[in-house]
Amino acid sequence: MAGTKMNLRRYGNEYLYWKEQEIIVDQAYLDLNRGLFIPLTHPYQMGTKMLDVYFNGQHILADGGYEEINEYMIRLDLGVYPENHPLKGQAVPLMLGDEIFIRTWKPEYRQGSGSGIDDLRFKRLEEEIISARRYKTNDLPYFSIDDRLDHIQERAEVKTMVFVLNRVFLGVAKLEIRFPFDGKIQEVYASCAKLGNEKTVFQIEKCSQVNYDSTPSWKNIFQDNLVIDKNEKSSNTAHPTYTLAEDTILKDDHFRIHVAELGEGIEGVTIEIKVII
Repeated sequence: MAGTKMNLRRYGNEYLYWKEQEIIVDQAYLDLNRGLFIPLTHPYQMGTKMLDVYFNGQHILADGGYEEINEYMIRLDLGVYPENHPLKGQAVPLMLGDEIFIRTWKPEYRQGSGSGIDDLRFKRLEEEIISARRYKTNDLPYFSIDDRLDHIQERAEVKTMVFVLNRVFLGVAKLEIRFPFDGKIQEVYASCAKLGNEKTVFQIEKCSQVNYDSTPSWKNIFQDNLVIDKNEKSSNTAHPTYTLAEDTILKDDHFRIHVAELGEGIEGVTIEIKVII
């Protein structure tokens, strides 16, 4: 195997050079059992079309004469034996005396003033930006990184209080929840596992920590109460829908559920209060 050499060329504001790799196939190389896989001695950015591969002096192309496996490996495609050959249909392997020459082009940004673009680094930056715009590999990317950051921030800022009433009774439920953040109520939603034969009306009452520790004073947060209509699964179908009289939450406010009207048969109620903190 021949040594490595480097030639330097300057184009405007960019140094463009290449690194060369030459393989002369001998018995020692065949004994490595690499088949048609050729390790690259210099890393290559896949998809940049900046790799020249020659096999026995013939320039071969990607997706025809060779396949890019990763930045350190290619696989030669030398075709298959013809119909009239004893090994017909099998891939043609490397033979003693075969010569492989590979030139890996390396653009580098020249230091100093002036304009210029390093295509390789620009491509890597582009790929990194596209990757940053999505969470999982198969996800559709957000329109911009800013949009994805906004989504992450929104998810981090939204908290949900959940009340679960397996059996529903008229009056105040025996469950109180403290919310440990300042916030603003964004949405309230109720659903049930078993339908009621009449509408069920819920009030959500709030009490400050100071009052809770002295003389509790509970105030309904609704102007128009939360309703699950008869034979309906959720509050989404209620007419009219709820309206809030008070959407502000102070740190450590306490909440409870007051069933103002009970539809017979309703069971398994879940009430969610979504809060932006």
